[in-house]
Amino acid sequence: MTFTSQQYLHALAPIDKVIDAFIEDEKSSNTDVWSIQSQGRFADLLASSPDASPDLSNTDIKIECDDIEFLPSEKYVQKLMKRYTTRLEMEGKELEDNNLASLVCHFSMSQISKLPDPADSCLLTYQVPCRDLSRQMKHDLLRIRIYPHHNDVGVAKVWEAGACLAEYLMQYPECVRGLSCIEIGAGVGLTGFIAAAVGAKSVHMTDYTDATLENLIYNVSINNEWLGDRGIDTDTVSIGNLEWGEYAEHDCCSHPADVLIAADVVYTVECIPDLVATVSKFLSSGSSTNAKVALFATTYRNRSTFALFERELEKKRIMCAYKSQDKMPYVFPCYFNQPRSDVRICTMTLSE
Repeated sequence: MTFTSQQYLHALAPIDKVIDAFIEDEKSSNTDVWSIQSQGRFADLLASSPDASPDLSNTDIKIECDDIEFLPSEKYVQKLMKRYTTRLEMEGKELEDNNLASLVCHFSMSQISKLPDPADSCLLTYQVPCRDLSRQMKHDLLRIRIYPHHNDVGVAKVWEAGACLAEYLMQYPECVRGLSCIEIGAGVGLTGFIAAAVGAKSVHMTDYTDATLENLIYNVSINNEWLGDRGIDTDTVSIGNLEWGEYAEHDCCSHPADVLIAADVVYTVECIPDLVATVSKFLSSGSSTNAKVALFATTYRNRSTFALFERELEKKRIMCAYKSQDKMPYVFPCYFNQPRSDVRICTMTLSE
């Protein structure tokens, strides 16, 4: 999948990808990519962000997310403009467009010294293809709110393995189609939304911190129309509290599932015993006629942590079958700390 500069921007993709895509867009129009006209179009690109069209007379203005498609991090926009103007100078060009100059001035004067605020949120958007081409999409953008400066990892970003697992489900929808799913460590909800979009019978997204659960509720609320356009009833997606180890029996029993999905949940040694116990209890709840399956995506960050995870799974007689990712689509151009090649996807089942 090829992305435009606007699609990269709205996903808060790596800054150089946004600028490189913009340059390619300009080249395709046989335009001098550093001309005043091109600078104006870069300003227009930034103006697709509410924060990039500031009312300088009212610095306390607040923007509600309900009726907009994209709300970026102010720090991200600052870095993007700084990188663009640096490349402009490297080409021996001057900043000539008045609108772009005003944006650069505004952000350099008002926000550059501001400390990151954990309460500042961003709204990312992704254009997700619909498998039913006969449907008329009025709301084709999936919107995900994150808090990039929050200390709760569940709301801070779309994590690498979450995006990769979502793309895997788009390539292999039969993993969840017609099945009831429970997701542990759902985070901002991206993977769960895609599971619903590719045909899961139901998706119960779980996490355990108040901040994450509140953000999940919000993300579901702003994507009801996106789900509806795809013929998905809003009751298909639900949210619940699930703390690993305790397993929240009352919650899981009220949402019986065929498949457990999880992404980027292996991150510390301390979490592994409770995580493996949760997976084991879920798989053990199956039967010979209705075997349960877990689908995991894990970013390979620390060799010893990952090795411990595999040893604990083996102790519980849980078998892992790793999946090829060669044919996966590239749909979510997120900012990743590690390459996609570091993500491993596997199915888990109980050995006989």
